[in-house]
Amino acid sequence: MRVELLYTDDDPSYMAARQNLVEVLNEDAFETTIQMIAVASEADAAFLAFPGSPTIRIDGEDIYSAGAGSVSMQRRAYPTEHLGSASSTIPGKSLIRAALDQARGWSHGRRAGHRQASRSERQ
Repeated sequence: MRVELLYTDDDPSYMAARQNLVEVLNEDAFETTIQMIAVASEADAAFLAFPGSPTIRIDGEDIYSAGAGSVSMQRRAYPTEHLGSASSTIPGKSLIRAALDQARGWSHGRRAGHRQASRSERQ
């Protein structure tokens, strides 16, 4: 699985996004390298189809494609996990986890057949 974090150097939220990503990967005991990709210019942004900072892609898919507009060097807005807030510049753990689960083909955070294997081990 390829995990990329695209960001601009002047974005103060990209390290918090990275921290959320690392925590979700660790919680799921999933080991993979996070490719950190600095987007330095409009030309880079166009080449990378970069919709803003920070952007997390898993196997080339944006974790929040609904919020991926046109190419931009601006900050992105993500849905918040806290009631009463409209958006955040940092993708939340639940959004990251849902994207990872989808990329792995898991449903409800579990691999198909995983529950059955666990039952048979107990018997």
